[in-house]
Amino acid sequence: MALSKKQIMEMNKKWKDFRLQESAKIFQPGFQHGFDLSDFKPGGFKKVLKVLGIPTIAKGSSSGGSDFTNGFYFRNKDIIIITGNNPITGKYRNKNRAPEKNYASYIGIETKTREDMDRAVKLIKQHTSYRKGESRGRRDFI
Repeated sequence: MALSKKQIMEMNKKWKDFRLQESAKIFQPGFQHGFDLSDFKPGGFKKVLKVLGIPTIAKGSSSGGSDFTNGFYFRNKDIIIITGNNPITGKYRNKNRAPEKNYASYIGIETKTREDMDRAVKLIKQHTSYRKGESRGRRDFI
């Protein structure tokens, strides 16, 4: 039996609402932080990931793929860092933009514990050469 157009539209709305609620916070409960338009010192992002125990391959593929809507995901079981640009490969989430290594663009961080958040924020501040802005307690930028 085929679904009516109305039924499909209702299902799509429910799914969209669910996705929006779920994407608001990855770790429930958890901690969030954001940085606006950030540049890492050469190799700085790899150093941050290494200290935090996060693999240097972004979610999506072994080449550092992205879903091209939400950015690049670097994570372990306790911490996730989302960037608009992959600072390791230089690949931007917008396919039409030229690669820029060490540029993260927007950064969103989520952790399960306050201690992990403090450590991640400190490391990012230590290894970036520029950050336009910052949002404590929220992922305002991505």
